[in-house]
Amino acid sequence: MADLAKQVGDFEKQDAQLIVIGNGAPHFIKAFREDTGYHGKLYTDPSLETYKILNLKRSMGSLFGLKSIKEGVRAAASGHLKAEIQGDTLQQGGAIIAGPGDVLHYTYRNKEAGDHAPIQELGIGN
Repeated sequence: MADLAKQVGDFEKQDAQLIVIGNGAPHFIKAFREDTGYHGKLYTDPSLETYKILNLKRSMGSLFGLKSIKEGVRAAASGHLKAEIQGDTLQQGGAIIAGPGDVLHYTYRNKEAGDHAPIQELGIGN
């Protein structure tokens, strides 16, 4: 998320909005902003209903993979790994590009912890 937070200006240049939906409790929002540097639109859905509607992966197996270990080490080295859990650790995220209207342009569903949509696929930073 910290990497994506740096791209907010690129979204705005394309007349698009970056909206983040987390699954932690609302009281974690302030710490999330401090940890990631993201200060844009941010919502939280501890019920996971948004994740279910988008058919995003939730499983124990998604926590244990080479990419998740590598990203965990990278996060720790850059100071972005926190000891306190801020939501459902089994729930994976994704990236959706939608609108205007009910048009879905792009969907990326994270396969495991540390997996993210490639920035180039989101059409920003080019």
